[in-house]
Amino acid sequence: MTSFEKTSSWITSRRWIQIVLLVMVAVWWALWDLRGKSIVSTLALHLRWIDVALLKVALFWVIPIGIVFVVQSICYCLDRVFMGRRWTGSDLLRLVLWRTVSPSIALLLVATGFDAIYDRRIVGILWLVAAAIAAIVGTLRFRLAEGMKLQRVKSGELYKRAFVMAKNMQTPLKRVYVVPAGRGHLTNAYGLSESIAVTDNYGKFLNSAQLDFVIGHELGHVREKHGRKQLLIFGVVYAILAVTCFFLPPALTPVRPLLDISVIFAPTLAFYFLSRRFEYAADRASVEFTQDPKAAIHALANLYRFTQAPTYCDRVTELFMTHPAFVRRAWAIGQFGRMPADRLSEIIDESQVREVV
Repeated sequence: MTSFEKTSSWITSRRWIQIVLLVMVAVWWALWDLRGKSIVSTLALHLRWIDVALLKVALFWVIPIGIVFVVQSICYCLDRVFMGRRWTGSDLLRLVLWRTVSPSIALLLVATGFDAIYDRRIVGILWLVAAAIAAIVGTLRFRLAEGMKLQRVKSGELYKRAFVMAKNMQTPLKRVYVVPAGRGHLTNAYGLSESIAVTDNYGKFLNSAQLDFVIGHELGHVREKHGRKQLLIFGVVYAILAVTCFFLPPALTPVRPLLDISVIFAPTLAFYFLSRRFEYAADRASVEFTQDPKAAIHALANLYRFTQAPTYCDRVTELFMTHPAFVRRAWAIGQFGRMPADRLSEIIDESQVREVV
């Protein structure tokens, strides 16, 4: 097995590990609803020297958080082996910490909030607010731990291209940032509020036409305000679930474990689904402007090859991904560009074997 294949296999395994951790949190909450109180009562009888509240904290919080922390620690250590990350011990600690906060700790806060909402206690709303804060802060701090440091530029090829394209695409753009790849070999592009950011290693594997596609893609996110829409819809889904659970009839208490799992998975799957839809939409906006679907497909292929990410994933894994799999995304781009099916298939095959430019 080549180094590329090992890295690609590890990335696939890592995706499944994250799904398993999410399932673990959901199942843990459901089991707590089923047996938690009885287990605490039994242990309290045998361990009278331990406060019941501390016992609940240890069982509901410490055990799952500890498991997630250990698994994430192993994953990031293996990232250094399989993906060539040059993270220091301090980097690893911060990555693991904030990756545990968001989403695992945030989801446990959600669980605590809904437990209160089931009992029609308004304090549950405060727990949900705390969960939202944990998710946002955890995600932002995790990005910083990865090495996402925005450096504003006011000149250069990226700056000029971005503002010319923004004007032609009728997209409000005020700032352009470059992000150092750093020790974590960060490779990404971001559409922010009236600004875009691109990691400084994009020039290593993209030509001018391909870079235009990446810029146009991020400008598509900016123009349609995808980030804000995603968060808004995510919040609406949670609000609907909260209202539904608040008025849950007592007769349906036995089905609470099923609701627990729904509360975890429904918003999460909705979030990922919207993210993938927005990626398709941003691709379309860029292709409609650049009129070069071939360059767009090759840009994606070069990105996947540079990061050694697998170009294909199964449908289940894709449900928990923010971006569509390469092959499906490339087909969509070809259809946006009205390419004949045989020619599109040829370009996709070619893009997966050609050298990085």
